[in-house]
Amino acid sequence: MLKRWVLIWLMGCWLAAEARSQGVHAEMFIPSKDSLFRQDIQQDSTVYFVRTVIITGNKKTRDNIAFREVVVKQGKTYTGKELHLLLRLSREQLMNTTLFVNVSSSMYHAGGNMLDVVFTVNERWYLWPVPYFKVVDRNWNVWINDYKASLDRTQFGLKMVHNNTTGRNDKFNLWVIGGYTQMLEFKYQLPYVDRKLQNGFTVGMNYGRNRELNYATDSNKQQFLTLPNFGRQHMKSELSFSYRKGSRMRMNARTLFGYEKIDSAFFKLNPNYLGGYTQASFFDLLLSYQYFNVDYIPFPLRGWYVDFYGLNRFSKAIPMTQFGGRMLATWEFLPKTYVNFQTAFSYTLQKNQPYYNTKLMGYGNIWMQGLEYYVMDGTFGVVGRTTLRRKLFTWDFVGPEKWKTYSRIPFTFYLKTYGNLGYAYHNTPGNNYMNNILLRTAGLGLEIATIYDMVFKLDYSFNQFGQSGFFIHTSADF
Repeated sequence: MLKRWVLIWLMGCWLAAEARSQGVHAEMFIPSKDSLFRQDIQQDSTVYFVRTVIITGNKKTRDNIAFREVVVKQGKTYTGKELHLLLRLSREQLMNTTLFVNVSSSMYHAGGNMLDVVFTVNERWYLWPVPYFKVVDRNWNVWINDYKASLDRTQFGLKMVHNNTTGRNDKFNLWVIGGYTQMLEFKYQLPYVDRKLQNGFTVGMNYGRNRELNYATDSNKQQFLTLPNFGRQHMKSELSFSYRKGSRMRMNARTLFGYEKIDSAFFKLNPNYLGGYTQASFFDLLLSYQYFNVDYIPFPLRGWYVDFYGLNRFSKAIPMTQFGGRMLATWEFLPKTYVNFQTAFSYTLQKNQPYYNTKLMGYGNIWMQGLEYYVMDGTFGVVGRTTLRRKLFTWDFVGPEKWKTYSRIPFTFYLKTYGNLGYAYHNTPGNNYMNNILLRTAGLGLEIATIYDMVFKLDYSFNQFGQSGFFIHTSADF
């Protein structure tokens, strides 16, 4: 039995490394030790002097990277109420670095009203030299039901990932992938290059080729053609710069050069795939602004955030100007009961777009529960989602003590109900009947959250077309 659970846990960690941005709430991992003096510290007006602030457990992560997120400062005075709030905020911001499995805080008497504050962190595994296996379809249901779980629609290879290469929260990725897409990818991200820890950069490139291409959409279903030889080649290289003041605001400027080439067989089926060309080069300039005021970014239960972007694509064949973003507000309105409002949108200025630029809803970050088998192309789309989530219980898998950080692995279960509204506009929808109408879905489900930002979602959804079904998700919400 123990071996079985260890295997399940290892598979979960591996899937988390692939999907990455799923979520788990920070409070699962934070044993609160703030109330050392008395339980009503939240209302304590006594003034305390913080003599020292210490972070322990960070063997790889540099001290200045960890201390950047701590808002309790040594040599300062705070009331008990202020300390309670600042310790909680510091723990949440440390967790939001995605460097640690768990974070706890403690306060100790140092004589009189003096305190020593200690943050104890447990670092993640940062290096993942693992075999790579991924389904190429948009979700598990499409792969299983539409393509009978065909291995021809999978990618495999070697993925080398280091999420804290030099201890500065820098990330290195090297992928060598075969199968559905043959791909070579390299990326390095260094968030802080200056002493103030505000400016950073990302550099990367990838090259890939495919035998199959999603060349068009019919009745809101993707249409594919497979050739005996490689019929699509694509290449991208990027250089981006980031600015982060404090712990909540982030700004990015990204430049990307891309190249696409398709076989004449694809061109004959859809001459407008690349705007009337069989090959196209483009240069993207993208600016983004993010502000996160949530307890845990991948899976927030309390707080709000905004994330906006503007994109201009310079190209003879596929030019485009696009704006978009996402917003969230969530709070605990009853004990262990949370309400969550999300919205995401995308708007392209030019209405007549090549097919390459019109992939809108159902492809990536903008999707609706209950419409997993469909896609909506277009130049304007918006989705709103309301989720009512109830925490049921947390079950701990207890392993051998020699596992240290991983001797306790929590699994938290949430019951939820949800509703979605969406709209996707296309100026020439053809027989894509889900475009240019108000879309409505609803359902209920179970979420299982565990370490490494992973959430396993089991949903049963309904839509306005009389369809319903059971859906599995391991990807994050938009």
